Amino acid sequence: MTFLIVALIIVLLWLSWKYILRLEPAGIFVAMWSILIIVILCCQEFIIVRFTGLLFILACVYSFTFGTIFCETCYRPRQDREKQLIFNSERATVLMAVLLVTAFVNPVYTIVLHGFSPMGIFDIGTLLKMNNTISVDRYSGSEYTNPLNQVFLVFSYTAPLFGGFCYRLSGRWGKALSLLSIIPCLFIAFTQAMKMGLITSVFLWTCGFLVCSYSYGLSLRVKPRNLLLISCGGLLFFAILFTSMVLRTGELSERIVEDITNKFYTYAFGYVPCFDIWFDASDVKEYSYGAKTFYGISNALGILERVSGIFQEWIPFGKNGFKGESNVYTVFRVLVEDFGPGPTCLVMMLTGGCSSVASQHVKAKRNICLNQIILSALYAYVMWSFVTSFFAYTSYLVMFFITYFLLRFVQDIKPTETGSHD
Repeated sequence: MTFLIVALIIVLLWLSWKYILRLEPAGIFVAMWSILIIVILCCQEFIIVRFTGLLFILACVYSFTFGTIFCETCYRPRQDREKQLIFNSERATVLMAVLLVTAFVNPVYTIVLHGFSPMGIFDIGTLLKMNNTISVDRYSGSEYTNPLNQVFLVFSYTAPLFGGFCYRLSGRWGKALSLLSIIPCLFIAFTQAMKMGLITSVFLWTCGFLVCSYSYGLSLRVKPRNLLLISCGGLLFFAILFTSMVLRTGELSERIVEDITNKFYTYAFGYVPCFDIWFDASDVKEYSYGAKTFYGISNALGILERVSGIFQEWIPFGKNGFKGESNVYTVFRVLVEDFGPGPTCLVMMLTGGCSSVASQHVKAKRNICLNQIILSALYAYVMWSFVTSFFAYTSYLVMFFITYFLLRFVQDIKPTETGSHD
């Protein structure tokens, strides 16, 4: 079975190679899941592998790729070469500064609501207690918050998405503000042990960066210097995540570091075997028809009751001395429980087709801001697929809504030869 899966991955990489080089959603989806599955196959000595879930994941990735290939082949929107997209860097710089300030309101206010002073971050004892208290309250359901604080949380995510979009088109100060747009979620990770917020901010910044590159025809070639910077940034990113996990315990000791190291491996790779084992034994009788894909909206409408972590069952997947267990089942469990295995492949094909259409519309400058948001959302959906549905969080959906108007404010379509508005 291992050889069959490896062969399927090789064919998949061959089919989608150009999408990988162009960093399109299909390319990122294929590359990400190919790497993850290969890592799991290499660790079979310590991880339980059933293979049926892995084959289903590959079927979904194939479907996404076929949808992309079909739409790219059959649909080519006409590009209006008499129009050009204009970016207002002055407006963008001001907006990034405002977003950076508003993005800090939620993390600072959350600290105050839990009875701590923002200055406590400079004392290691207070910082450890702060992380432990807030994380315990969050997972026990007794977190201190209010609607206003939740509104400002949206800006903590809007800032990196908009900042990533503006990076390549901004001057020195604009680039600095763009990079700083990740800091609010970094602050949340260090004070509230909320690592997923930091991961989300990095993904959103990348989404904005990629969509901007497509919108303005900017090169996406990875130079050796950039590759080195990306590698260093990746190492720093994982170091920050590890530190956040240590701070969450409220204790700093050799035993804690060793325990967190074990958990780090589980969080890094546990979701794939977790889904594999669940899918092999699953027997879903009733489907929710998209309610779990948009869990936040379903919860608000009273269709489904949302619980912390979405799924409560913990599945052990380690063996031969490795004690790994996880309750993260990837976006594929959400889709299976929404539609069933067969229709899930169809949904993946439609999603891949939508990503191709949105990408082509962005390049052709058609309904530019709307398609920039659609493409950003699909990039985020693909990158977040190792956890769950990105659209399950209402704050993320509101973020896209706000970013749409921000993009309209800093961009304009003008005739190529004149300066008048179209």
